[in-house]
Amino acid sequence: MIFDAFDRIRIINLAHRRDRRAQMEAELARVGLAGDPRVAFFAAIRPDGPGDFYSTGARGVYASQRTILDEAAAAGQSVLILEDDCDFASHARAYDAPADWDIFYGGYTAYDPSDLAGSGIFGAHMMGFTARGARLVSAYLRDLTYTGEHPPIDAVYVWFRRAHPEVRTRFAVPPLGNQRPSRTDIADLAFYDRWPGLREAANAARRLKRRITRRR
Repeated sequence: MIFDAFDRIRIINLAHRRDRRAQMEAELARVGLAGDPRVAFFAAIRPDGPGDFYSTGARGVYASQRTILDEAAAAGQSVLILEDDCDFASHARAYDAPADWDIFYGGYTAYDPSDLAGSGIFGAHMMGFTARGARLVSAYLRDLTYTGEHPPIDAVYVWFRRAHPEVRTRFAVPPLGNQRPSRTDIADLAFYDRWPGLREAANAARRLKRRITRRR
């Protein structure tokens, strides 16, 4: 099972998003990880503002994933990073860990699915790193240089892979994790998430979409 390949599993969760934490706990139970001592919720970092990122949420996701990688690198351990809106695919539990890898994409959207290694990737909601991978990527994030707007974490992972093609990257095909339809914490809220009546209707629509996605 893919989850057996990691020394630690961390789920990024904002303290006020108890809804997402409860949904994630249900997901963990589905794949046999309820009560697993390797699993812990990471208190997501929420900066005061966006800085040079496109949003405060994007900056927080970047800082949270970087901190988790720094901790894994310092401990010399492998780590699976999950965002709290990750839903596991039905085949996730039966998926075996690939051989010879340092970075593992469990959940992602590829701009060019026919060339995963060379494609841009959107999403970092299920990312795995060996101890070596965590150490290399942690150092890359620490020394990152860029111009203009700071790239989000999924883009920086692509930058790292292109700068270091010798680092072994594997992709789950099809992906093992999908992003659950949920009110965003990264971008500005849509109008239907700001008004109480519309917010309930939007949440009901998301639940329906989630059920349809799972059936597929």
